[in-house]
Formats: sequence, structure tokens, C-alpha cells
Amino acid sequence: MSVSDDKKALRSAIRMVMRGITPEDQFRMDMMMHRNLLRQPWLHEADLLLCYCSTKAEPDTHWLIGWAFDNGKRIALPVCTAQGEMHFYVIRSMAELRRGKYGILEPTGREEAVITEKTLCIVPAVAFTEDGRRLGKGGGYYDRFLEAHPQLRTIGLTYHRLLQEDIPCEPHDIGVDTVVTD
Repeated sequence: MSVSDDKKALRSAIRMVMRGITPEDQFRMDMMMHRNLLRQPWLHEADLLLCYCSTKAEPDTHWLIGWAFDNGKRIALPVCTAQGEMHFYVIRSMAELRRGKYGILEPTGREEAVITEKTLCIVPAVAFTEDGRRLGKGGGYYDRFLEAHPQLRTIGLTYHRLLQEDIPCEPHDIGVDTVVTD
């Protein structure tokens, strides 16, 4: 079995686990994860937050976007291009979003985020290890983006029950600095 096949098998197994989580359990786990994320100094130090709009099959990030607005943080969300690239664009409200590629909410404006040493990136994944290795969705968008911006501080959000002891990795796979769970 190849690393690619191992990744596909793990993605499938994680999706099965996610299907078994009730909405009530997911809400409870999200609330605990939010509390734990608010304890992260990097979140409070950041002036720009690169985030993503979560789907129902991911830990909730909509609360984080609202928290950032309420706390004077600038927010930027990703747009994926046909060329396999990803760019982050600043939003000032949730009204500036529309369904984009892959059905994910993305910004309608085109004020590209300027990344500084005070930028924090919340990175999605299907699964993480405790030390930050990640299994993405398979498109490589975040791997390419993070490779181009090695100075970024990065946090991954996942449910504790989705933490993996090991994740099959390839040389181009880029992890996160820290993982926050419920």
C-alpha cells in the first residue's frame, strides 16, 4: 500500500468516526475546544487571523470569526484557485461571504491579507497527531501556502477522539505548530 492509499484509508476511517458524533456531542466538544483555544497566547497576540469557515464535518470556526471581530482582530479567509493556489482575503463581516469552490464559504472581496509576524493561521485537517502532523483533505492547498509562508504561527483544531498516534506523511506535507482539542 502506498502513502497515498494509506492517507485515503485514514480519511475514510475519520469520516466514519465523524458520522458517529451527534450534533449535541459536537456542540459540547466545540465549546470545550473554544475554551482551550482562548487560552492560547498566540490568539491574543495576533492582529490578523487567517481562518476558514468550517463545515458541519469540522470543528466549528464561526464562533472564532465572531470572537475575532468582537476583539478587534482582522480576519482573512481563503479562496482556492483553479491553479491549485490559495490566497487569503480580508473580511469585515460574514455578509461578505459566498459559496465558492468545494461549497465552502469564501470572501467576495479582494483585499489580500498582508502577513506579518503577528499573523496566526488556523489550519484545517481531517486529523492531526499531538505533535502537529496533519492529514489534509488531499488538495495540498495548505501545504503549498504554509511552505510559502514559513514564518506563520499555526494552530490546528480537532476533536480529541480524532487525534492519531501516527499519520502517513510525504516530504511535501507540512504540519502545524500546535494542536488544540476539546
